[in-house]
Amino acid sequence: MKRDQARSLLEQGLAELANARRHLDYSCQQVAGLPGSLEGATEKQLESAEAFTGRFARSVDLLVNKVLRSLDRVELNPEGTLLDIINRAEKRGLIGRAEELREMKDVRHMIAHDYAGARAAEIFAYCREQKPVFDANCERALTQERQVLSARS
Repeated sequence: MKRDQARSLLEQGLAELANARRHLDYSCQQVAGLPGSLEGATEKQLESAEAFTGRFARSVDLLVNKVLRSLDRVELNPEGTLLDIINRAEKRGLIGRAEELREMKDVRHMIAHDYAGARAAEIFAYCREQKPVFDANCERALTQERQVLSARS
């Protein structure tokens, strides 16, 4: 992949992540008053909780699969597994702790495969608790990526 293509993919990924985070923030506001256990939640509230966890999962995917992967390409790092990408991001200070992002990716898989909603309350509580951590990782990565893009313009 040519460097210009990689830069374009990074810019696209950053725009998609910004949009996804706006939607995630909106969903987070909608579920702010719900208990983590979802006990006593109405169908509408459960729908809002599901939207929040789905948006959390998609945002995590965008950060790792599009933004961090594209940054590796721009910086000419070798292709690797998602673990390689996350570990490199931690070493470069793009994210806080790699373990946190790996755990978020694991929960993303739980969200995708919790068809009957058996773990909905557990997933919801986790996503709400981890959203500030995710936001901090995004901000740290975005700051670095903007510097990379402006330095190579």
